[in-house]
Amino acid sequence: MSSNQLSSRSRSRPRRHSREITIDINTFRRRTLTLCVMSLSMIMSWPSSAAAFTGPLRHSRARKKNLCSAAVTQTQRTVNNPSRLFSTSVSTDSKDLLLQQRSEILRSNSKLSLAPMMEYTDRHFRHLVRLLSPKTLLYTEMVAANAIAHERGNALSSSFNGDENERLVDDAHNSISLVDTDFDPSYILRFLGQGFNPEGPSVLQLGGSDPDQLFLASRTVYEFHQMQQQQRQSGTIQPQQIINGQPPIFCDYSAINLNCGCPSPKVAGKGCFGAALMQDANLVRQVTTAMHKGVDGTMPITVKCRIGTDEGYTFTRNDYLSRGEEEEYQKLKRFVEVVASDGVVTDFQIHARIAILNKNYSPADNRKVPPLRYQHVRRLAEEFPELNISLNGGVETLSGVKRELDECGSLDGVMVGRGFVSNPWSFAMAEEVLYPDVSHSSRPKNRMEVLEAYGQHVDYEEERWDPTKIRRFMTKAVSHLFAGEPSGKRYRIALDELAGLPKRFAKERKQNPNVVHPEQPPLSELIMNAATTHLSEEVLYRTPKESYDKLLWEEEQAERKQTVVDTVLFGANVGNSKKSLVQEWQTSRKEDEMKEREDRRLDGSEG
Repeated sequence: MSSNQLSSRSRSRPRRHSREITIDINTFRRRTLTLCVMSLSMIMSWPSSAAAFTGPLRHSRARKKNLCSAAVTQTQRTVNNPSRLFSTSVSTDSKDLLLQQRSEILRSNSKLSLAPMMEYTDRHFRHLVRLLSPKTLLYTEMVAANAIAHERGNALSSSFNGDENERLVDDAHNSISLVDTDFDPSYILRFLGQGFNPEGPSVLQLGGSDPDQLFLASRTVYEFHQMQQQQRQSGTIQPQQIINGQPPIFCDYSAINLNCGCPSPKVAGKGCFGAALMQDANLVRQVTTAMHKGVDGTMPITVKCRIGTDEGYTFTRNDYLSRGEEEEYQKLKRFVEVVASDGVVTDFQIHARIAILNKNYSPADNRKVPPLRYQHVRRLAEEFPELNISLNGGVETLSGVKRELDECGSLDGVMVGRGFVSNPWSFAMAEEVLYPDVSHSSRPKNRMEVLEAYGQHVDYEEERWDPTKIRRFMTKAVSHLFAGEPSGKRYRIALDELAGLPKRFAKERKQNPNVVHPEQPPLSELIMNAATTHLSEEVLYRTPKESYDKLLWEEEQAERKQTVVDTVLFGANVGNSKKSLVQEWQTSRKEDEMKEREDRRLDGSEG
């Protein structure tokens, strides 16, 4: 074929297909260029600081939200372009909304919080505090992350078999979901469970230093909340009800907290977590990021810490007082900056003492020996207004909480532990004192009504759990409800006798199977009988306001008396001869511990 013929044939071919390909390529080029321009514009419009974007999505101050709203609005406009190439999914939007809602719960209920205390702030005492104060932020006792991870592995092992299960259990970031797994949740609920009634604003505190274990523990909390929601959709839940083969699940926390403040040798020493984590801020950031991923970004992650540790020197009180406070504050500031740098943590609860990690200092010593330095916490709150900072340590009364908040307007809240446990009724006016502009929901008008409401809780708990193991914890929660009142000690002794009845009856039945015990009324009735037998009607029916006014008068009189004594004796260290309520609680606490040790010794000798 000649070249002229080939050229003629080529010209005679239709060019439609070639033209279509050319159009497609040009269209692709134009769209690619448009995509690049849009991507560049979105990056340029993105906030320069991570905190500037994450702040309003989490629990930063309300006054800071307006500063970031413009940047967030611009980002949303860029994301929601007509092509929707970068539009977020519905699930991501719902997660962000859930995080914002929980962050707002933290922000609006943080003026007064119940400090986490091992063996005290369990679900029973938290329920009592919730009856007294609807807005107090409740913290659980610390739960070890490795314990939850271990129970999670056991739960999965009960549903899956073989080597594949071992691989999945050991791989934290590829773990199996518990939501649709057939297992008994009772063992995990020992650590995570709440009471039958909604707990309201509450925070679960975890302890640990391994990011994988804390991821698994946080993931378990997240999945248990999902299982609770599934049960709620099936209708009203009743005690002893079995839903889809599972007992009722109550696990609805507002946030998860990482313990970076416990100085106990078992925790900060052998466990290498708690206050020891303050020596490695980068590890704390890794851990909190893992926790954030564990809850799928749906819950705020907070940190409770101290103002520092005795790292680098041997602590003595005189040597500590001679050290520069500025250096100590700068270390605390760097710790907070590093932990908050990725925007995950914006909420800190800071105990205003250093942690002495020397084994010769007990947790009790760490609460007394290091001096309080509130100025560090106040300064931190002033220099970081985008963060939520709460003060902890040394504040034992409601009037003390109000005084600290009034003196430093930058503080978001005050955390109280021992004062709350030693005299919970003294905080029954928290809403009126700390939230005067907020309408308050109805709650018990006196301690008689408090016991009636608490009785519903204890009766449900004894129906669900073994009274021999749980009763002492339930009576312990209300043992100091009448602290400082006439015959209050007799009431505590009566509760202690009630707490030991189930174990005593079980022991007698074990020794003599034919023994017959009289039928016992419900625990709620027994507690009410103890109160009405030993306490006067004036005490039982006194209102929160009457009790608070009486307490303020007593505090004022004690302060005046101490001032006179100090003035007459030229500053001599002479105190009031009458023990404080906290001291009385500490004495009774030692007595309870001795009784518990004796019970364990007897149980061990029998076994």
